[in-house]
Amino acid sequence: MLDSFTSPEYTPPPQIAMLCSTFDYATLAEIYNQGRIDYIVPMPMNARRLEEYVRAYDVDMAASFVAMDGGDNMPNGLGMLSLRGSRSWITRLGVNPERRRRKTGEFLVHYLLEQAAMRHAPQIQLEVIQDNTPAHNLFVKFGFKETRRLLIIRRPPGKLKTGLFIPPHTQVMSMDSPRIVQCLGQRPDAPSWVEETSSLLNAGGLHGLDVQLADGRSGWIIFQRTAFLMTHFVLSAADDMELASILLTVVHRENPGHDTRVENVPADSPLLGAYFGTGYVEAFSRIEMKLHL
Repeated sequence: MLDSFTSPEYTPPPQIAMLCSTFDYATLAEIYNQGRIDYIVPMPMNARRLEEYVRAYDVDMAASFVAMDGGDNMPNGLGMLSLRGSRSWITRLGVNPERRRRKTGEFLVHYLLEQAAMRHAPQIQLEVIQDNTPAHNLFVKFGFKETRRLLIIRRPPGKLKTGLFIPPHTQVMSMDSPRIVQCLGQRPDAPSWVEETSSLLNAGGLHGLDVQLADGRSGWIIFQRTAFLMTHFVLSAADDMELASILLTVVHRENPGHDTRVENVPADSPLLGAYFGTGYVEAFSRIEMKLHL
């Protein structure tokens, strides 16, 4: 089944693909963390966070694998597959650095692509951190093509810098859940998998604000807020940077003690000026890649 998209020299190593559904979340989190010890951006997981991740991003545990070494029966690495209709997403791929040079990454990608094909989800996408050359080369080997650069931007807690203000007579109204769903159905952007509407609704904890300016302009902003972090921002004002800046200013004035992380903003997004103008900085970037089987 895989001859059309695996490299001709591919030879399965002596490893066994075990379904993630046969492991508990604590074990999977440990396997994942071992594969990210020396990673450019480690992003550690625990059992609870991994379970939330699986739910939010529609990871199919029966199409995701742990690579078990055929010699000592120890885990070499992990790879997961998410499914939405005819689309699939490879995520959480990692190999224990002490157990590399066994073609584990190639082994896992081989099985994940096979599962995508079997589940009639041939449109496959993923993100690789920029400058992670080994991972990038692995995906190129399987035929993935770069589609765009995505930025992860952050803003630390703290007051807004001088010069940012909310115009007089601006009206700010909180959204209820039906209004949030309605606005997300009208969003003007082309989000990555982790920022898609399905991901946001699965994750929950969404807040939204409708903003009406005295000059007649209006906009909205939706985000996820926990006790200490805000993330998953969606703004309506993609073509009005002044309004976008006001929307961000409203949120940060109301939540000065929150750290903020916005993932996978396209590098050519017109909203970047508004983000950077309200105190955001680039943390790192990813390269989105896609393959059609």
